[in-house]
Amino acid sequence: PKDYRVLPERIILVRHAESEGNVDNKAYSYIPDSQVPLTARGHMQAREAGQMIKQVMKSDPEARDNFRLFFYISPYKRSLQTYEGICSQFPSHHLLGVQEEVQLREQDFGNFQDHVGKQREKAERLRFGRFFYRFPNGESGADVYDRITIFEDHMIRDINAGRFADKTSLVLVTHGLALRVFLMRWFHWTVDEFLSVYNPGNAEVRGCCDCVS
Repeated sequence: PKDYRVLPERIILVRHAESEGNVDNKAYSYIPDSQVPLTARGHMQAREAGQMIKQVMKSDPEARDNFRLFFYISPYKRSLQTYEGICSQFPSHHLLGVQEEVQLREQDFGNFQDHVGKQREKAERLRFGRFFYRFPNGESGADVYDRITIFEDHMIRDINAGRFADKTSLVLVTHGLALRVFLMRWFHWTVDEFLSVYNPGNAEVRGCCDCVS
């Protein structure tokens, strides 16, 4: 039977811009992970990411004037501020909407993080295995995989329900590990394949796929 769904044009992945935690790991010892903000450089990177996305969208001659973006974002402050910086580069008629998704949050490393203790745990993770090691009071990569699976199921349900109009692209603003796990789930990577891939840089824009091709 003919498929009458209106698919998004593409899925774009963006890691949050530079945060205070990227500059100084000790920030996690006194700022809740969810509240770590961007640096001044990070705000600039977010705006530059908006320009990069605009170049991608303008490269399609059929959609360059009427494309729209719908965002799924992590609720963490650094992701929200990255989203705001990206959106500042577009007129409002190109912005369809935004949905905050708790499943897209950073891997949980515990609560306030003891800097010395966390370095010890990260060394132990290398011996145990990066994907399956669960941080005390936190998550393993496998735990993140489970919740990203839930998110992808919700996203596919939104697509199948016809939520996105023609010429709409989806933009996910999230964190390094969550981004890689999204790709792992989407492309059915093995654990070894996942481990061969590392986090993109702050505010890097990655195309996941062209959905209509």
